[in-house]
Amino acid sequence: MPTLSGHDLSAASVWTYITQKREAAAAAQRSHAAALKAEREKLHAAFLERELAPDWKERVAAMVQRAVDAGEKEVLLFHFPSDWLPDQGRAITNGDSDWHEKLEGFARRAYDAYAKELAPKGFHLKAQIIDWPGGMPGDVGFILRWPTPEEA
Repeated sequence: MPTLSGHDLSAASVWTYITQKREAAAAAQRSHAAALKAEREKLHAAFLERELAPDWKERVAAMVQRAVDAGEKEVLLFHFPSDWLPDQGRAITNGDSDWHEKLEGFARRAYDAYAKELAPKGFHLKAQIIDWPGGMPGDVGFILRWPTPEEA
């Protein structure tokens, strides 16, 4: 990128410099945005392919124990961007009873494992939007609860 010099200093050269500087900044921003988008797409593909760890129940038990020890009644198991769902999380936001039918990839496998292994043992799972950047749905959180005997 050119610089200003006393040799050809003029109002026009200043405006040329400003324009080139803005164009360079815009190009850098586009490049950065493209890199972020590519990384996000890579993470999404990995999320879709990810399997539950063989020791997932032990991991969940450890999370539950830490939460109980801290006086909590629920634990955030994991979260992921709502735009990774085919409906961008609308079913979850609207409280649809069949919200789980919209799940794909790891989220679907995690829900299925919950339904098979943990729901019959009295646990409850809720999915909710856990942040709202710019007023738009952000991440979906999978939250595991253990209701009290009175609530069950």
